[in-house]
Amino acid sequence: MIITDVQQQKRNTSRFNLYIDNKFYAGISANTLAKFNLYKEKEIDEEELQKILYQDLKQRFTDRVINNIARSPKTEFQIRRYLNELSFKKKGDWFDKEIDIDSDNMFNEIVETLKELELLNDRTYAQLFVESRIKNKPRGKYVLISELISKGVDKNIAKEVCDELIEDEYDILKRTYYKKYKTYNLDLTDIKRVRYLQRKGFSYDLIKEFAKNESAE
Repeated sequence: MIITDVQQQKRNTSRFNLYIDNKFYAGISANTLAKFNLYKEKEIDEEELQKILYQDLKQRFTDRVINNIARSPKTEFQIRRYLNELSFKKKGDWFDKEIDIDSDNMFNEIVETLKELELLNDRTYAQLFVESRIKNKPRGKYVLISELISKGVDKNIAKEVCDELIEDEYDILKRTYYKKYKTYNLDLTDIKRVRYLQRKGFSYDLIKEFAKNESAE
């Protein structure tokens, strides 16, 4: 196999398009180009080329993921989904779509690196999520646990974090109700308001207790 051309990309001058046997192979960084001494008319075997591309793509995916996490915390599930979607989207752009990349292994390595760097931690994510919800959009434990599970957090972790951070669910219900309905007391016959609180994740027993206490005041 022969490198028949190396062209600097117009939109990103720090990257170069690598052509093998007159066919586009992949886009690589200037660092990779220099590190492996890649140049036009150089002979190279397929195994070495695969290793070079693997390392370059791994770094490129890692950079994208770190930028994604920097915008807002993510769960491991969300990051794996992001990587798979990005790989599908960029296949044919970042590298020849006929090239078979061991993406499963690559993404596992990236995820483990992120964990080691403490950039990816589902428990930390859950804690930040619940704290934010309590402060800005109060919810009952049921809804919070469901929301965390939908984002890929393990059910046990979701429940443990909610139990740790929500010491007084009654108070959260009270604040939620009065934020919506101001000074009006709750009557259990008012189905609309009862269902509103249920949608926020509060149990009927807790709603019943709240209505009883408020009417007694």
